[in-house]
Amino acid sequence: MTTFVDTSVLIPLFDTASPHHAWCREQVETADPPLIISDIVYTEVSIGMDSKEATDAAITQFAFVRRAYSDEVLFRAGRAFLDYKANDGPKESLLPDFFVGAQAEIEGEALLTRDTGKVGTYFPGVQLIAPAA
Repeated sequence: MTTFVDTSVLIPLFDTASPHHAWCREQVETADPPLIISDIVYTEVSIGMDSKEATDAAITQFAFVRRAYSDEVLFRAGRAFLDYKANDGPKESLLPDFFVGAQAEIEGEALLTRDTGKVGTYFPGVQLIAPAA
């Protein structure tokens, strides 16, 4: 089994002062490998880093594997986003959560996340590994 990892887990994982750091670290250390991050997750994580090298070092430290999106994933993300907009999703909401959810759904794998909202609603078949409410 593979586990996809969302940005909502990586940011506190890399920030030892975060109140969510311990939970995120425990989940990453006990999740079924390989631990996959998508291109959009890499992009979101890189925003908080000083350089590409720092981003790559952080990703390598936990042996995350990057995986690109297939056309099927991209199409599914777009369809879920259209459903979201039809349900009056706010205009400022962006696509990253839909890419992450579609990739986990299409590949039939679990998603480690702290943010279950959109993924849980628009990709109900995805097994979510998330903190208890």
